[in-house]
Amino acid sequence: MDMSLITVAFDLHTRAFPESPLEKISGEILSVVEHFFQVDGLPHLLLIVHHRKQLTANDRDRRNNKQKTHPADELAPEDRRIYDRLSDWRKGRAQADGVPVYVVLNNRDLAQLARRRPRSKTELTAINGVGDAKAGRYGADILKIIADSLKAEMSQTAPTTEAAAEHG
Repeated sequence: MDMSLITVAFDLHTRAFPESPLEKISGEILSVVEHFFQVDGLPHLLLIVHHRKQLTANDRDRRNNKQKTHPADELAPEDRRIYDRLSDWRKGRAQADGVPVYVVLNNRDLAQLARRRPRSKTELTAINGVGDAKAGRYGADILKIIADSLKAEMSQTAPTTEAAAEHG
C-alpha cells in the first residue's frame, strides 16, 4: 500500500476547493483522511490518501475494458430516490462547510446509506465510510433524510382508507 499527501488551497475566486484533486492518484484509492488548516487565513485541506500501487499495462487494459458504473446506477428505484435526496443534502452541506462533496461522503457511501437505510447511530456507524466522527457531525441529518424518505415511500404505497373500502 502506498500513501500520498495532497494539499489543496481554497480558491477565493470560485469560493470552493478544487473538485477533483484525487485524479492525480494512479491505482486504487483505499481511503482518504482529510485535515483542515489555514495558512495566512486561507483555508487548505491536506488529503492523506492510501492507495494500491499503480496498475500494470495489463491491469489497465483489463480495467478499461470493463464498463465503469456510478454507484447510484446499481440501486433499485426506491433506493435511488433516497440516494438523490442524500446527494442534494451533501452538496448543500459541503457548500456550507466550504469543503468538496467527497469530504462529507463519497458516492459509494451514499449508495450504501440508500441501500441499507440505517435508522440509528449504531446502524449508521456500521456502514463502511461512516465512522463516529461523521456520524456525530452528519448523523442527525442523514437519519432524518432517510426517515422522511421512508415515510414518503410508505404514504405513496399504502392504500388510502377510501381505496381499501372500494376493494373490500
